[in-house]
Amino acid sequence: MLVPDLTNVRALRGPNIWARCAVIQAAFRAPNLPSGTPVSRSDSVAKLRDLTASLGPLGDPAWAAATDWAAAGNDRSLALSVAQLALAIEIAATCRVSFSSVSPTIESGCFLLVLELEDEDIARAALAAARTACRAAIENRPYDFEAEIERIKEIGSDTLLGPNTRAIADAATRRGIPLRRLDKGSLLQLGHGIHQRRMCGAETDRTSSIGEDIGWEKPLSKELLTAVGIPTPEGRIVANAEDAWAAAAEVGGLVVVKPQSANHGRSVFIGLTQREEIAAAYESARETGQGQNVLVERCVLGAEHRVLVVDGAVAAATRGDPLYISGDGIRSIEQFVAELNSDPRRSEAADSPLYAVEFDEMTLGVLARQGYEPVSVPRAGDHILIQRNGNLAVDVTDLVHPDNAALVALAARTIGLDVAGVDLVVEDISRPMREQGGAILEVNAMPGLMMHLKPGVGEPRPVGDIIVAAVIPPGTDGRIPIVAIQGNGATAIAHEISALLTAHGLCAGVACSEGTFVNGHQTRRAGQTSRHAADLLLHPLLEAAVVEVRDEAILQDGLGFDRCNLALFTGSDAGELTVANRVLAESVAADGTVILNAGVPWAKELAGRHEGEVILFSADPRTAAKAWGKTVVFASRNAVFASSAEHEEWIANLDPAPSAEALEQRLAVSAAGWVLRRLTAPPTRPE
Repeated sequence: MLVPDLTNVRALRGPNIWARCAVIQAAFRAPNLPSGTPVSRSDSVAKLRDLTASLGPLGDPAWAAATDWAAAGNDRSLALSVAQLALAIEIAATCRVSFSSVSPTIESGCFLLVLELEDEDIARAALAAARTACRAAIENRPYDFEAEIERIKEIGSDTLLGPNTRAIADAATRRGIPLRRLDKGSLLQLGHGIHQRRMCGAETDRTSSIGEDIGWEKPLSKELLTAVGIPTPEGRIVANAEDAWAAAAEVGGLVVVKPQSANHGRSVFIGLTQREEIAAAYESARETGQGQNVLVERCVLGAEHRVLVVDGAVAAATRGDPLYISGDGIRSIEQFVAELNSDPRRSEAADSPLYAVEFDEMTLGVLARQGYEPVSVPRAGDHILIQRNGNLAVDVTDLVHPDNAALVALAARTIGLDVAGVDLVVEDISRPMREQGGAILEVNAMPGLMMHLKPGVGEPRPVGDIIVAAVIPPGTDGRIPIVAIQGNGATAIAHEISALLTAHGLCAGVACSEGTFVNGHQTRRAGQTSRHAADLLLHPLLEAAVVEVRDEAILQDGLGFDRCNLALFTGSDAGELTVANRVLAESVAADGTVILNAGVPWAKELAGRHEGEVILFSADPRTAAKAWGKTVVFASRNAVFASSAEHEEWIANLDPAPSAEALEQRLAVSAAGWVLRRLTAPPTRPE
């Protein structure tokens, strides 16, 4: 074979033999190039660099590895180059990844490539693109690498988490809250079992659908807000351009024309008085709103503000200032706008707090009322208004007056939203709104967060953390106790431990080779995999989980959980510590417990890998485990005891006495039960 190839591509979605993160693994076979051809290898590296030059510095590690391959013909260097190139492609597609590795196999010229993944589709596409680029370089044929990168970026724009959901996911990760993406969109599960909560962007599973509907129906929401004494602008929905003029006459003075649900201030026409401009604004708002109703309202004078309300409290507030330019007598308005759009905060990207300025009907109308066109060259010193709204970029969270904070909280509660973006207009948010003739315009469900996370002026606000704290209270992590069992007799032991938990009053579940069970009732058939364990944790009534962990499941899928509280190793026929043993041991929480069969040859080595509590069990009461400085669980006088250097404690009776073959299983279950009684005991109430 004259070209590199990739086979057996597989995603390991949980902690695995390579890393604690999700990875994609593939077998790489190096090409069989004729020996003694360093020039052709060098030419291939030069071609590869030319093909992938669009990666810039991201490609440096891949090119360095390829250069090593050219110099020495080391197949591992070529494999490493493919892995590094694929990782660079993932990063270029905005994936948050950093890990890759290459390991030799027993077959000459064959390696295992491993890449961290955020999205499996992107990781697979990145590997394929890296392999194809290397093949094209070796075969000296063209390959449109840039077009492939753009295609992979498009996959990312469709599949990666958006900025709002990413802020929620990052906040959960910082808190150690387990996180699972439930679909290809923005639906997340935070926590496990009975403690789980679900979120979609800034929307929580307690966000009222009725509240969302009311927020969408602007006339109804204004009616409700007015009924509880919240100031709102007068106005109504209009049927056509003529009706818009009639509504403007009813309101009197300056008016606003906008779609029923405006986004980033688009097609929101402010300060209109003339019939022609009101008619034109109506048509633009109707077109931009894609069939939405159009509103005509009294123009409230002041600065626009967006206040984020979470669980009845102000989480963040941002002010939007009108956008002006100052003429210099040289540059046109078009040139000034191009300079404004060079601001990195302004783009069409979802994570940009500000949209780029466009010469749409709204902007053209603002300019026309001042006597300008885009090609006009303002005189030096002329102050030209470009946009009245849509520039929410100044953080004012610390300035919100308590009266205004109470009003926006009341507005969110009146509409029925636990998380809401309240739009208001007021001259100075540090003074009571009612004193200034300000008004609340809208109360929005699923508010955007970027204006608070990346304000142009002022301090970024941790709004993702605030929203997560509202659903998973501080001091908790949304987890339930997880017991993992590996080794001989694991299935039977899993059922016994589950029965102990159930007897303790908990809703307990088991994922094992016989299937999944909740409170003794089978919920899934046999065929245990890591996916079964992950799915068990979705059960909304589950208070504790017991998982049988098999070596083959770890190798094929990774673990079905990120962390467990108790890992029980019963022992196996393996004479040495396996990589699967290590993966499970590393998943035990720092304050968790490892229980080991003292008779297993590698027990002491594994015990040394866990910094938390280690307990050993042994059928021999004379075991040397005490010499390790560990607690040992053993049988004596038809009872089970736990003994340490400090004291000895009775755990359970052995009645009837088990056979010699069953004794180790009884000791393992007793040791686990002893630990779990402490783990699941209700908290002691303070005096």
